[in-house]
Amino acid sequence: MTASTQQSNEGEGEQSDCGCRFKGIATQGTTLESSSFSSFGPKLTPPPLAPESPHQTASSLHLWELPSKYLCAIVGTCATIPEIRKLAVKSRIDNPTQYTDYQLHNIFVNAAHDGTRPGRLLEKLFQQKFRSTITLYRHKNSSEFETLWEKALHGGDVAGSYYVLLTSTRTPAAVRDKAVGEIHMLSHISGMSCRVDLKNLAKLKKENRDLSSQVEKLNLKYLKLVQTSEKKEAYLEKSLLESKSQLQGRIAEDEELGDVERSELRRLREKNKVLSGLIDKLRKERADLQEELYDIRRTHPEDQEQTPTTAWGTLVDETVGARPSDQDQPASEDLADSVPSTDLAGKKVLYVGGRFRQAPHFRDLVEKLNGFLFFHDGGREDGERRLDELLPRADVVVCPIDCISHGATDKIKRECQKLNIRFLPVRRSSLSSLARALGNAYS
Repeated sequence: MTASTQQSNEGEGEQSDCGCRFKGIATQGTTLESSSFSSFGPKLTPPPLAPESPHQTASSLHLWELPSKYLCAIVGTCATIPEIRKLAVKSRIDNPTQYTDYQLHNIFVNAAHDGTRPGRLLEKLFQQKFRSTITLYRHKNSSEFETLWEKALHGGDVAGSYYVLLTSTRTPAAVRDKAVGEIHMLSHISGMSCRVDLKNLAKLKKENRDLSSQVEKLNLKYLKLVQTSEKKEAYLEKSLLESKSQLQGRIAEDEELGDVERSELRRLREKNKVLSGLIDKLRKERADLQEELYDIRRTHPEDQEQTPTTAWGTLVDETVGARPSDQDQPASEDLADSVPSTDLAGKKVLYVGGRFRQAPHFRDLVEKLNGFLFFHDGGREDGERRLDELLPRADVVVCPIDCISHGATDKIKRECQKLNIRFLPVRRSSLSSLARALGNAYS
């Protein structure tokens, strides 16, 4: 390259690889034209042995000492838009808010080329921002620079390493060219990714609106169910209190009551017992509704589709002794008495599903039938590993289909078939369902 050619490249109108032209920068009190910039002053070339900042060393170059083709990539990669705008104010650029992001980028590329105030403030920012990276490279051999760059590139934090590699005089030319090329291609990849994201943005916004609408509808449905449940609970509690009040008022006269009064007292006691059972049932339904809402909120709405009718029918048909109106029995003693001919003969029963508070009642029932019970809550707190440990030890597995998903039920059934273990699905997690299933299976 001839001397005249070099002067032409360094003079006004020089252009970097990205299209930034070196025209100078607007000073305070002047305006920035789109095609030309007024200069902050002549390009400054500081003495090579007098670093401007305590972090600058003789082994590194100032921004204005770098080839102009590197400046656009350094400014764009190492400085964020908010940082550039903050420096624009600090640099006393007249009304920086009037400029677009691209215009400010162009201003600081020119300033870095000329070594004027904005360029020097930019370099000071980089020295502070990348202090730890500069120290890291300073204590490494130049043969290790490529490894450090690869690590930074794969770690997603390339700004500091890119700045050091381009400004350090110890950087091998091959490593510098590699870094420049990879940053150049990353800008293309980033632009392509942004275009794809913008293309899909409208579709994603629509899907988000649809999902939000579905969640809102589910919330309204849940609130109505909770309100209905609370009204029923309040009514039953009121009835219960009235019944208790009536009974307490007659306790003192109990000894003087005739046959009619005693009959009425027994009727009221039976009614009180029924009402108490209804209140417990409603409380359980309310807790189930709350758990259902929690699962709905946590799971994508389209994943809430019900199992096809055929699959549900097959599972219900396999349920042992299932009844639609199956209700919990008051005590395991009564249920054990209801299946007097059932003898488990020491068999180990694995009950998968239900809540921990039910486990003691299930265990009492199975032990009264001469068996032994293992309990697994179906995944609420117990994990799959414990289930895998319990399955081979069981002689029979009881699985309530109202507590675990159909997919989990099918998986347990397949494992039982592999291990030649008897599988008894029941409709509900209750003592009566367990007693009936064991009674039908072992009577």
